[in-house]
Amino acid sequence: MRSLVLFAVFFFTQCLFAGGISEATLKGVSNFYDRVVATLTPSNVPFANIYKNKLTLERWECERKDFDYYPSVFLVAAQLDFHIVDEHPPRLIAVYNHRLRSYNGTNNVQRVPAWTPQRAVEQAKEYISVLGVSLPTNMYVKSVLYGKNKEPAWVVVWEPRVNNIGYDSFINYEAQQIEVRISEKYGFIGFYGRYDYPAPKRMDVKISAEAAADKAVLAVPLIQRSPYYLQCRLPGFKVSGVLKAELLIAAPNWLLDPKRAIWLRRGVPEETRLCWVVSLASEYTGKTEPGELLVPPFFRVYIDAATGEIVGANFT
Repeated sequence: MRSLVLFAVFFFTQCLFAGGISEATLKGVSNFYDRVVATLTPSNVPFANIYKNKLTLERWECERKDFDYYPSVFLVAAQLDFHIVDEHPPRLIAVYNHRLRSYNGTNNVQRVPAWTPQRAVEQAKEYISVLGVSLPTNMYVKSVLYGKNKEPAWVVVWEPRVNNIGYDSFINYEAQQIEVRISEKYGFIGFYGRYDYPAPKRMDVKISAEAAADKAVLAVPLIQRSPYYLQCRLPGFKVSGVLKAELLIAAPNWLLDPKRAIWLRRGVPEETRLCWVVSLASEYTGKTEPGELLVPPFFRVYIDAATGEIVGANFT
């Protein structure tokens, strides 16, 4: 499933120079800005006049950088920030009004929302329509929150589902979703959209949740022997309880197989699996010094729901 957030409608052939963004791509961003600026920027803030100007580069101007798990993204920092994946054609994945987000969080802060969640969803739909994004038919509202992380804004999130089953979002930057952030007072703050994971080839469930949980418990000692775990954590923890087992779509990371293990994924995975994702609490079995406190990790084991194969694991 490829992202539908395409700039093909206004980007020209990309001719990169000096390893940076091309003049054609920058021109495309400028034209796009001209089309959306009146709708996506506030008129009731002290700095409203800056949006009346043509696209003006600021801060880091244009640079190529790593962004989430994309290996090459152009950041165009202007009155609005644009994050564009270096593909053919280039693809927009994020737009943020950094100045408004800062202002909204520090000036005459609105702690209690006046809108209903439904109104926030409808407003978010209007903004993504302005951006040229069409919600795929398999996108469902995942959450509608006001005041997330104490920010006085609505955050509306859609997620893709297959047979009404969502994708694993344990690693934040791998989450498959569309997110729109809105201030009731000032309007559009930001957009982030990435939903390019493929659907699983199989959606049948032949393993029970109980069997998956039993297998996950046995996997925890193996996780603690993996090179990636040992880079981050001490061994010596045992399972103290199974928190839940839920069906989710996930990309295998093969953590228990050093030859195939993927740590900090880059790019789009070749496959996904329908998995029982088993979350487990732990406790330390070793000795600690007086006053020493070890925070036990939570383990997360991914078991193919059709075959029972352990295809990945994570931990906090």
